[in-house]
Amino acid sequence: MFTAAALGESELNQKYMTLKDNHGQVITRTAHEVVVGDEYLNSKNQLFRVYRVSGNLAKVKMVKSDALKVSAWTEVIGFLSSLFRGDFFRSEVKQRGPIAIYHTHSDESYVEGDGVSSKRGNGGIFQVGDTLTRSFEKLGVPVVHSKVPHDPHDALAYDRSRRTAAQLLKQQPTVLLDVHRDAVPRQEYAAVVNKENVTQVQLVVGRQNPNFQASNDFAKQIKASVDKKAPGLIKGIFYGRGKYNQDLGPRTMLLEIGSHTNSKAAAERGASLFAAAAKDVLYGNVGAGVVNRGGMRNTFWIVVAALGGIGLFLLLNHSGLKSIRREFAGALGEKSEEKRKNDPSDPDHNGESS
Repeated sequence: MFTAAALGESELNQKYMTLKDNHGQVITRTAHEVVVGDEYLNSKNQLFRVYRVSGNLAKVKMVKSDALKVSAWTEVIGFLSSLFRGDFFRSEVKQRGPIAIYHTHSDESYVEGDGVSSKRGNGGIFQVGDTLTRSFEKLGVPVVHSKVPHDPHDALAYDRSRRTAAQLLKQQPTVLLDVHRDAVPRQEYAAVVNKENVTQVQLVVGRQNPNFQASNDFAKQIKASVDKKAPGLIKGIFYGRGKYNQDLGPRTMLLEIGSHTNSKAAAERGASLFAAAAKDVLYGNVGAGVVNRGGMRNTFWIVVAALGGIGLFLLLNHSGLKSIRREFAGALGEKSEEKRKNDPSDPDHNGESS
């Protein structure tokens, strides 16, 4: 069994990593332990990959100039999955589960507001979680907010918080959010969004999560939705070595709301703004829970026709089959041949970087 430490989920103590490109430009800073193969999607949707690490400096190169495209096949697979479960033809009102919030690092605090950067068992991050909870509830979204502590703040914290996450999953939440704060200079997260001084929100996706493709698409959907309603609020998406408990389900996400150097008040404003901007993608439109059988059947046949057309196209274009296979492999948590070659942690890695 791999521990969190073995999977690279530990964080640096009293220092942070700086990611720079070949021109010396700072791409981002993070308290996460960074290794070769980690990636970062910035606010402009440019994707960078770490190819060298020396001390607290990580060198990166851009691998995609616009990497926000979401795989349509993830949505198709989800649709077919619900169909096979029989959910699709139910005509009764479907009661959606709540949004569930917990905190792996329960000590995390904000110097301006809490007086210290860490309060064991009762960090200021709990109050940021409370603000996030109230903001969702004002929008009509039910929330379960766990304040179970998982101290100490060490590499095994994710192993301890996994038990809390498993308990929350018994309530069948629509999404499971692990809320943190970062530990980098203030300016890294400070921003003015919708004329408010707030801290930005960063999403974190585990690269060794078997649900990686679905988690990645989910993170991109969140960013795309928030970018439309609150441009500048999402700082980026960090892809770190590890799982961050995201192997528990495809709709689990780690949020970093500000840094210990930002004020807690700014972090709470950022959390409130995030709730309003991300509500639709996290929970959907409140009050839209009735499933109409006739409408669903019509949609079903539309999808069947679409899939038939896709099948015909693929028969005429054999190369498309390889693309679909890669999409399905990603959605099922399998690594594609290309990804195995580019993943330094994979036994088949050839040492090259694309």
